[in-house]
Amino acid sequence: MDSNTKNIVENKMMESNLQSESDSNPETMLGFNRREVLLGGASAAVVAATSTGFSTPVSAMGGSGSHPVFGGSRADRRLDSFELRVDAAESYLTLNNGPDVQPVSGDEGLYADFRGSFSKTLLHNNVGEVDPASYNSFLNALDSADPVDFESIIVGNPGDADRVRLVSPQAGYAFELFGVDGGDNRMLAAPAFASAETAAEMGELYWYSLTRDVPFVDYDRNRDIAEVVSDLNAFSRSDIFLRDGGVVTPETVYRGTIPGADVGPFVSQFLLQPYAFGRLEVGDVAAVANGRRPRTGQEFVPPRRDPFNDFMTDFDEWLNIQNGGAPSESTRFENQPRHIATMRQLSEYVHVDFPVQSGLVAAFVLLGFGEDAIAPNNPYTRANSNTQQGFASFGPADITHIVAHGPRLALTGAWYQKWLAHRRLRPEVMAGRINVQLRGLRDYDINQEILDSEALARVIARNETGQARNRGLLPMAYPEGSPAHPAYPGGHSSFVAAAATLLKGFFNEDFEIPNPVQANRNGTRLIGYNGTLTVGGELNKLVGNVTHGRDSAGMHWRSDGLGNFIGETQALGILRDYSLTYNEMFDGFELTLFSGQKVRIQNGVMTNI
Repeated sequence: MDSNTKNIVENKMMESNLQSESDSNPETMLGFNRREVLLGGASAAVVAATSTGFSTPVSAMGGSGSHPVFGGSRADRRLDSFELRVDAAESYLTLNNGPDVQPVSGDEGLYADFRGSFSKTLLHNNVGEVDPASYNSFLNALDSADPVDFESIIVGNPGDADRVRLVSPQAGYAFELFGVDGGDNRMLAAPAFASAETAAEMGELYWYSLTRDVPFVDYDRNRDIAEVVSDLNAFSRSDIFLRDGGVVTPETVYRGTIPGADVGPFVSQFLLQPYAFGRLEVGDVAAVANGRRPRTGQEFVPPRRDPFNDFMTDFDEWLNIQNGGAPSESTRFENQPRHIATMRQLSEYVHVDFPVQSGLVAAFVLLGFGEDAIAPNNPYTRANSNTQQGFASFGPADITHIVAHGPRLALTGAWYQKWLAHRRLRPEVMAGRINVQLRGLRDYDINQEILDSEALARVIARNETGQARNRGLLPMAYPEGSPAHPAYPGGHSSFVAAAATLLKGFFNEDFEIPNPVQANRNGTRLIGYNGTLTVGGELNKLVGNVTHGRDSAGMHWRSDGLGNFIGETQALGILRDYSLTYNEMFDGFELTLFSGQKVRIQNGVMTNI
């Protein structure tokens, strides 16, 4: 902070203190409370300080008699706190987060009918194209950022009291008071409407709808999964399904593309292992504590198998939902809880979860593993301290607090991209465009690879039920279809990545998960897994599961998972800021990025290691 700014701040603080003192209760004036006055006031405090050997005058800190209050003067601490916040904020002025101007696909300006743009809940014509006046009222609100204009957007079904409303379109303007500001993130442009990448992504989405009920443990021998693998490899952009090239296999299909996501069972241990939430135990916690494999872990009542729970395969229902109408159907559920064993069950887990849920549950599981799972450089491990243990700092309170902060920052970063930059259509709308083109009502210049794919042919054969009017619609896992905000990037992909990154900072990524498990084929019990799984790998797998679990429901494109890097960036900003705040001797947070690069964050600075 320069001297001029410091002088201004000090003057403001002095003015504020004088005002506070003049308005205060007589018993609390000048920072002394009634008890201090009764015991002798300031003069007694000074005498006590000089007679007890304390180096700092107690009058500067409070206290009475021979009982000092440590920590320095309130005025000095306020100024130190202000300077720390300014220094942290100034460090982001030179942060390189990509180009100044966010690149976009250009679809919105390319097509007069806005065929590649998000428009759910706005007014549409009879083939699902958004009304231009409605879309322009939407753009006007985003451009002006005036809250009044958001109430003037022209919508479909305006008189319907139960109509769906746009989800937080103004959140992209929100500022952050710590970490990276949401509007400072940059990412690749979303794949274009007519691109080969979009065609390949749509092929995967159709296959998801056809294989939601195949048990994960059967992937290596299931005939439908074999067809998925063959068809996905036939797309010219099959490279998008893998991290390092090669071909899709039953072991890698539908997996994430970050290290560890394709190791071991499909489902992360953090979605299966039991945990304790205080006295509330979820699953057989005692079995794990005694070194036995749990009989039960995290369970919930999932949806019933297809055909009861595939939605929006009727064009009239599809159009009603695009206009913001409520769905006419509802999900039917099983009659007993199960572990996550299929894509349908995974997609339901990420249907009604809270943004902090997956990260906090992972934190509870990790804390249950004991001190060996804590990061080695935590100042309060037994190896590092013989007299102290962590709680408010570097312990459960600190960890859960910081992990719970991550999702909100990740979402403001994602919402900036969704609403103010890309406005990418949802997969269900692309399926509507395919439907309309197949019926000969419009030619949207859809990439031929998806039109010629086995995925589309299989969906048509399975779901058309003799009505050409419904041809090519994407069977959705949720009755309401996608939420009413644009696709790119995914909100889930952003907030789960933030939580996982923060957890890597506090826990030992190399720690081997004790008693790893997987669900049996129908999810009724957990069975043992004999391989080695690490904290770092399973956190990355959690990111992949939550991210692509939304894809499997029909909500998102695979590329929407680039929100992982939005969440990671936001989390790194949080760790940078918090690394400035601790009093302990601390060697810094050490963690592995999704790219595989290891970094250290210490005193507000991140370096490669």
